[in-house]
Amino acid sequence: MKTKKSRDLIDSFRKSCRPPARLAPSVWASGRVAIMDGLTPKYQIENAPWQREPLDTLADGDVKEVVFLAPIGTGKTTFMEAALQYIIAEDPGPTLLVGQTDDDLKDWAETRMDYAIRNTPETAALLPEDRHKRRKMQVLFPHMSLFLTGANLSGLQSKSMRRVFNDEAWQYRPGMLNESRGRLHDRWNRQFFILSQAGVKNDDLDKSWEQTDKREFSFSCPDCHTIQPWKWCNVEYSDDEKLDNLTRAKTARLKCENPACKWRCEDSTQKRRALAESGSYVATNEGLPGHVGFHYNVLCNWRKPLWEIVLLWLDAKTAQRVGNLDLLRQFIQKRLSESWEEDNTDNRKELVGNGYLMNEFSDGRKIENEAYRFLTVDKQRDHFWVCVRAWRADGSSMLLHFGRIETFDQILELATRYNVQPRMVFVDAQYDTDLVYSACAPKDWTALHGSGQKSFPYTRKDGTVINRPFTRFSEASNTSGRRVRYAHWASDRVKDILHAHRTGLAAAWDIPDDAPAEYLRQIDAEVKREMVNAKTKQSEFRWVKTRNANHGWDVEAMQIVAALMLKLIPGFDA
Repeated sequence: MKTKKSRDLIDSFRKSCRPPARLAPSVWASGRVAIMDGLTPKYQIENAPWQREPLDTLADGDVKEVVFLAPIGTGKTTFMEAALQYIIAEDPGPTLLVGQTDDDLKDWAETRMDYAIRNTPETAALLPEDRHKRRKMQVLFPHMSLFLTGANLSGLQSKSMRRVFNDEAWQYRPGMLNESRGRLHDRWNRQFFILSQAGVKNDDLDKSWEQTDKREFSFSCPDCHTIQPWKWCNVEYSDDEKLDNLTRAKTARLKCENPACKWRCEDSTQKRRALAESGSYVATNEGLPGHVGFHYNVLCNWRKPLWEIVLLWLDAKTAQRVGNLDLLRQFIQKRLSESWEEDNTDNRKELVGNGYLMNEFSDGRKIENEAYRFLTVDKQRDHFWVCVRAWRADGSSMLLHFGRIETFDQILELATRYNVQPRMVFVDAQYDTDLVYSACAPKDWTALHGSGQKSFPYTRKDGTVINRPFTRFSEASNTSGRRVRYAHWASDRVKDILHAHRTGLAAAWDIPDDAPAEYLRQIDAEVKREMVNAKTKQSEFRWVKTRNANHGWDVEAMQIVAALMLKLIPGFDA
């Protein structure tokens, strides 16, 4: 008769020495892997059919590198948790998980990863009892090692791995993907996984994608049986721009890419789910041997209503018309999971007057429907360049004055003559800051500082944080103790908005028929070019001077800042 001790010993032996399950990884994980805060308590491949084929590559020895481009909110983290449990229980080997930062990974390891391992019976039985072998950034199982690190040089050195998983690689600094790839040490059974939303064209992630066979998650048209991926160009909605964006979005439906086919899929959860469940990946590129790519976008996620997706797109296009590309870039990268490519086409046409003369308003007379007018000042070593522009509530504006002056007293005289309120005088304080502060403080003018920051965080009353192209007003003292009001503004982002006005994409941005020749030269004194950030080593696009005299461009950029602050330009959450 077997004792309880002997039965426990035999049971432990069976668990430790059992042969691998003869199941595909996606089948093995379904109904077995515990998921924290998932759609269901256990992982179910039916909840994310686009993960079936990528997950099954774990058992394919011919696959050496997988690039998995996916939109946010569709289970990339859950995928990694399911894959990790399969590796630990069925196909062990030293494994490295790489994230953007150590802190990001620690949070995930202490919550979701730990929960999955402890609550999946096959992996829970393998957890080491020695607490020293279970740390935040490593777990030394009896049969394999698991390490976690941020995407940095110190964490990506020395360790030799069989598998490496890279989470949200679009955030990595240049070169870090290659450092991570080097941890495989050319093992014969190596596998390298990249799971991410899309990044920027020609970044390390995009280059990795281009080397794969680029498999697109596709469906067969129920009517004509054309096999096709979910494409944004096949989304239909009302093109009546007189309607508000929400009304237009609610007309959305999906069409077949075959022009001869009349099939349409309404915004129905059941119909869209049926399409996704029947989907499979189709290779669109030859790629390098062993390099496999999987891509899908938000359209195949039936849990996200089609009208919500289209509304995001329409709002992004509305913002684009005033030079705010943030929403469009986020939509393309995060929802379509496609690489963002900056459009640097210089479509500036020669400026022509809009049927009025500068002297018509030199006595301070208001323009029709005027809401505000601003005087902006670019400080030079021994002179100033100034601009007066009047703005309407709809974001349209008229240039009233541009020129060079020599003293602060002349700025005061100009503000008085054009009836510009003291707080609506904005002076560049980046050069000779103390002198500018001393001039602004007694006159209640506003000092501005241009910044290389992309944006600034702003906490709203409800606690949510948004990013704006300018800061809250602050106060500072000059050397004499006087207090002055000042703010910072994001130079490149604001100049994107100015460019939209200059090129006619935004509201009317008028200039007089007799605009000075110097103004016409200076307003086009900068272009946007690709540069490498010296600190981050990332490629980015910045506005750079093509001639030294760019003062007309600068004072008009400060006009945009003032208009944004007064909420005259729509499309920005301020």
